[in-house]
Amino acid sequence: MIRNKMLKTIATVCGSMLLAASAQAHLVSFGWVDNQDGTVTLWGEHWHGDQTSAYTANGGITITDNSGVNMPFTVQWAGVQNNTDRDDMLADGTLTGWANAGNGNTEYRDWFYTDALVIGNGDWNFYTGPNCCIDTMGSSVNVTLTGITSVDDGTGPGAANVPEPASVVLLGLGMLGLGFARRKQA
Repeated sequence: MIRNKMLKTIATVCGSMLLAASAQAHLVSFGWVDNQDGTVTLWGEHWHGDQTSAYTANGGITITDNSGVNMPFTVQWAGVQNNTDRDDMLADGTLTGWANAGNGNTEYRDWFYTDALVIGNGDWNFYTGPNCCIDTMGSSVNVTLTGITSVDDGTGPGAANVPEPASVVLLGLGMLGLGFARRKQA
């Protein structure tokens, strides 16, 4: 009787450990691409198979730097790319680089990606959160971004600075006004 209880307890503990380990492993790697316009797109590879839309149970990727100087910045998943080989993505420029998310080197070929953001080369902590299921991580991982040439090292993280349409129109009107004023002087 005592032996059966002990075996049951051991089985429960082992089962709990396996569940915790599998919850850790939903997000298996991070990738990034330098968009060559002062922005970077981040990628997250997961093991849940094909997805039809970007999904998170954790509110996206929270990024902090190791020094604690930059405040945490969170970026959302914006889209999916399924059945795509990591090595092919590196070879064709879809990815500038990648790093393991602490869950082994297995390649699953299904990815989420973010909207463009500003972040430069350097050591960053990435964390998606513990909530199940698609982009689960048990703890943050240190990711060293490399190969980014259009953003200064250590810059960011932050939102891409996209001018509002009204600002672009005002700039255009101002340039036209300057052109007319100069023409009138001549």
